[in-house]
Amino acid sequence: MSHETLRHLPPVGHLLEDPRIALLLGGTVRDWMTRLVQSAVDDLREELRTSRDPDVVDRQILTERLVTVILARRTALLAPAMKRVINATGIVVHTNLGRACYPELAVERMVEAARYNCDLEMDLEGGVRGHRGRGVEEKLALLTGGQDALIVNNNAAALWLSVRGCAGGGRVLLSRGEVVAIGGSFRLHEIIQETGCELVEVGTTNRTTVDDYARALTPGAVVLKVHRSNFVIEGFTEAASLPDLSALCRQKGHTLIYDAGSGLLESPSRFDLPSQSTVSEDLSAGADLVTCSGDKLFGGGQAGLVIGRSDLVKKLRAHPMCRAFRIDKTTLAVVDGVLTQYLIGDQIRSVPTLRRLDRSVEELERTARSLGEDLAAELPEGWAWSVLESESQVGGGAGADSILPGRMLLWTGPATELERCHLLLRRGTPAVVARISQQGLGLDTRAVGDDEIDLLATAVRTAWSELASDQAGKGDT
Repeated sequence: MSHETLRHLPPVGHLLEDPRIALLLGGTVRDWMTRLVQSAVDDLREELRTSRDPDVVDRQILTERLVTVILARRTALLAPAMKRVINATGIVVHTNLGRACYPELAVERMVEAARYNCDLEMDLEGGVRGHRGRGVEEKLALLTGGQDALIVNNNAAALWLSVRGCAGGGRVLLSRGEVVAIGGSFRLHEIIQETGCELVEVGTTNRTTVDDYARALTPGAVVLKVHRSNFVIEGFTEAASLPDLSALCRQKGHTLIYDAGSGLLESPSRFDLPSQSTVSEDLSAGADLVTCSGDKLFGGGQAGLVIGRSDLVKKLRAHPMCRAFRIDKTTLAVVDGVLTQYLIGDQIRSVPTLRRLDRSVEELERTARSLGEDLAAELPEGWAWSVLESESQVGGGAGADSILPGRMLLWTGPATELERCHLLLRRGTPAVVARISQQGLGLDTRAVGDDEIDLLATAVRTAWSELASDQAGKGDT
């Protein structure tokens, strides 16, 4: 690119005086808008430097181009940073899509807590400072059968605090087959390392017996068992059960911590989840402390739940790091709302995660077929639709073997058109995340909300309309 063109780049001050931008610069807005303008100018300068186009572009053209970019970036910044997504993947608890959706009661309580002051840390009866989350933790303990409960900001924090508080920098025994790594940066051995405790791996990847733990026990050691949330070991395998580990720990005087992961309170038999157990069952099996997430099968709110022996929970609550891990008032209100639905006994209908897990194949079939028939008349030329059997995933660390039978509305057609349509669906408002494979473009209906079917149909129609416009544009050229 010619240096002449770079000289035509308008200065930041000139752009700030442009009437279309100057109109937006009131108050403190000018500061960040100036930085936005500078960034746009820098980006265009770099683009021009690397361009092979020899043409010289005058200042007016460059100014118009920059104003367009600046106004578009401003609009994008003022829009919500997160876009609503219709989950048509068939993964009920989808980590990338925000995991569990909240019950309406939880949403109402979250909004009230956000909008107004509340007695978060005040005893209104006594007029003195109170304990954060006490009422919510009482509900959690009552529902699960634990002596006491503590709520922190996520399960990694719950596990860290439990290990550090119980082991005190000593040895933590964990089966080699349970040293898990999950999405993002959660690697269990690194979490334990950060507690200052010594991780002692016992047994082998595929076989760990109670005797393996017994041989590794030393005074003060803590036994940790972890639910394998995202992989399955098959074949010649053996794992020590919670009851067996509990018997060992009670006999030898050691603490047993179980990281249950998903936080299931409802019976897994209802949803045919073979590798799951409820928190109540884990406590009854003898775990001294159970940790789990609030935004997976529990049903809402990114939180770490610790339930178990009152003396241990009290110790964790008094730990200096408990403050660093504390939960904010809005999420605490969400957890309160979810727990209340369980207390009422209305969780299957009212907690979206459980509602979606509970859907029958017949219901999924009806939904997928009705949607296909509704859209059939507008199907792009050369496309066809059908309803196929699918495998829905529970997701969210609920176990790799937690697969549910589902139904999927599948479209077949030219591969480039299917891929373009999938992109247009993701760009829409709300966005739609579907399934695409060699079979075609599919909408799995299990994780789609009851109130999202009409929105989903509208999103598909909009994507098809844009696809048709694209094709018409290519024809014109």
